[in-house]
Amino acid sequence: MEKKRNAFEANIAAIKLMIEQDGLVPGDRIPSERELAERLSISRPSVREALRTLAYLGIVETRHGGGSFLLNRDDHTYIQIIAQFLVTGDSKFEDLAGTLRLLEQAALTQLDDLSVLAPVVSSDAAFRETLIQTVDNDLFERIWRQVNAFHKSFGQGELYTQAEREQLLNRP
Repeated sequence: MEKKRNAFEANIAAIKLMIEQDGLVPGDRIPSERELAERLSISRPSVREALRTLAYLGIVETRHGGGSFLLNRDDHTYIQIIAQFLVTGDSKFEDLAGTLRLLEQAALTQLDDLSVLAPVVSSDAAFRETLIQTVDNDLFERIWRQVNAFHKSFGQGELYTQAEREQLLNRP
């Protein structure tokens, strides 16, 4: 399994290096799967898997029947950090959930009136969404939304139990 992961990571790195060496800029079309496979001496399924991951990382966009295009990487630096952490196998779900909890605890410290959360305490998603909407910081909210989206993609269910949400409401 380790060997397969190393090959997978090497394929992604090779495509990223080729993008840089070719001087591609956001909006440019990336060579076809066939051309990438030939240039990088890797199989087409491996190219496809790497492109899918690069799309997940926000580096490329694949358009059905239109090819793959380079996206603006600068807009997605923090997303790339999180996503790369997740897809390289260095991560644990617990780290992602822990990061999300830390962000939400920071939001809780900014909230003077916890009563706004009381009507939504029965729903984990609504509770957390309401909490984040109380923070008047667009960057913080964007980061939270991305981390939350990754958390949801794991399909692990609620981040907090009902008892934990009620405990958060009753903090001193």
